[in-house]
Amino acid sequence: MTNNLTEFATDADVIFCMGTNTSECHPIIAMHMLRGMKRGAKLIVVDPRKTDMAKKADYYLQIPVGYNIPLLNAMMNHIIKEKLYNQNFIDKHCVGFDYVKYAVKDFTPERVEEETGIKASVVREVAELYATSPASMFAYTMGMTQFVDGTSNIFAISNLALITGQIGRPGTGINPLRGQNNVQGACDMGALPHVIPGGMVMTENAQKQAKKIWKCNLNAEVGYTMTDLPDNIESGKVRFLYVFGENPAMSDPWTDHFIHSCESLDTFIVQDIFFTETAQIADLVLPAASWAEKEGTFLNTSRTVQYLPKAIEPAEGLVPDWQVICNIAKRIGLYGFDFLSAKEIWDEVRKMAPDQFGGITYERIIEENGLAWPCPDENHPGTPIQYTDLKSFHPDGKFKLIPIGYVDGMEDRLAYEEKTRKDLDLPEGYAVGCGTMSEKPTKVHPCMFTTGRKVYHYHTGTMTRECKALEFGADIMGPVIEISTDIAETTGIVTGDYGVVENKRGRIAAKVLVTEDMREGTIFSTFHYVEAEANKLSNAQDKDPFSGMNPVKMTIAGIRKIDEKEFKEIRNEHDQFMHPSEEYRKVREV
Repeated sequence: MTNNLTEFATDADVIFCMGTNTSECHPIIAMHMLRGMKRGAKLIVVDPRKTDMAKKADYYLQIPVGYNIPLLNAMMNHIIKEKLYNQNFIDKHCVGFDYVKYAVKDFTPERVEEETGIKASVVREVAELYATSPASMFAYTMGMTQFVDGTSNIFAISNLALITGQIGRPGTGINPLRGQNNVQGACDMGALPHVIPGGMVMTENAQKQAKKIWKCNLNAEVGYTMTDLPDNIESGKVRFLYVFGENPAMSDPWTDHFIHSCESLDTFIVQDIFFTETAQIADLVLPAASWAEKEGTFLNTSRTVQYLPKAIEPAEGLVPDWQVICNIAKRIGLYGFDFLSAKEIWDEVRKMAPDQFGGITYERIIEENGLAWPCPDENHPGTPIQYTDLKSFHPDGKFKLIPIGYVDGMEDRLAYEEKTRKDLDLPEGYAVGCGTMSEKPTKVHPCMFTTGRKVYHYHTGTMTRECKALEFGADIMGPVIEISTDIAETTGIVTGDYGVVENKRGRIAAKVLVTEDMREGTIFSTFHYVEAEANKLSNAQDKDPFSGMNPVKMTIAGIRKIDEKEFKEIRNEHDQFMHPSEEYRKVREV
């Protein structure tokens, strides 16, 4: 986040939520937003599903799945037409405003109305509200990023914030809401194939820093991404896989592809606190201490480094993840893994990325209840709000505005980029974004299938489905398939029927809920349940050209009514893994 999440409550005059089911996925952040509304802030929600947060919103725009860029471009089209942009901010701090003008010229609010049914007057009103508000704060999550144009979606959000000057002040900014307590920390520690701690890309300077601190020469070649992993395993490029803190046998797109690829591995190790679905197909399972059984630091969604003390002692023989990794590294003769505590590791991180973390000592983290980076020295107060100096990380200090278009299909993206580069005479290396649908509905698969979470569980249920109060109490319904009323009319399905959602990758079965809260032609389910594993259907072939992300939130599928006999037959197809409700499994017993 560029800002602090508490500013939703204290400073924002407009809260713009897009691709985020905040009430269920981030209930504490939702609480801050609702406090802001009580103070008088206006809430705008854009989502194909009328979520609880959407029902509380002042403005709700129910777009089709994946229709993010046309809406954002239409807002900018109107802002530019009515001269509601911040000319002073653009002149002083941005480059590429003409590029944005070019890219959005054909995206009128009337076009949005024609293509989605959302009134052009509503698009204009929302655009004016965001642009003219003293402080507009934008929030998003995976409902914006997990597409083939996810990076372009975020470029478009950045364009909107920058041309209106909604950045660098309390209650403004571009704010991704991280899924759990250390997603930001994993990014900042360099958990990417081309990044080292501090978010440093593998440049010559980064290599020099690594050699200075780590006493080794790092390979400058960009490694494999997670989305390429199954193909690289099957081709023999990857022969050893070590997974910890993740459950890709349920979370990866087209999970059957990942599971099948693992059969080609020479060695497959999983390290976790529970016997996950991924652990069940591993060669070796290593137990580890849970979050309550270790001490250390986390980096939260507001870029704040926080200290977590150990609450209880782990069972005999269990140690923190970092200690397991260090033990393995020392056994194979690697240098630099002689750490005795989490504090020693953090102190090395501070040396690796001094501009970001140099001033964030353990003592300050504990005494000041956390510090936000960048914090380059011990006299620095931390940076709860980024870009208050209105300077970007580029050498010239200017923010770059990126031309973002939208085309009919995947095959048209390259042509759009080439035409845009030619028309605008763009500098070499200047980015061009482009949105599109990765798949279009067909006669056989006429619906758009999308996924998300519910408040009772987190992701694949690794921990939450081990909680009896949730599994047998609050979430007694289990997996449910939600469908729009038009699909119900076409298929004859009513609430309570058994239904099967299927496409060329797989199928899942569950009871159906018919709801008016769903955009027409749309099916929704969660991905918490191994017995109705939604990611079996997800698209793993198509990728975002910038990030390599698969379109997990956009998959075509069909649905039909089934009887109880067929329902049980389909559920039996998912019985390769133990069901967590049948046995509360622990790695300690393995």
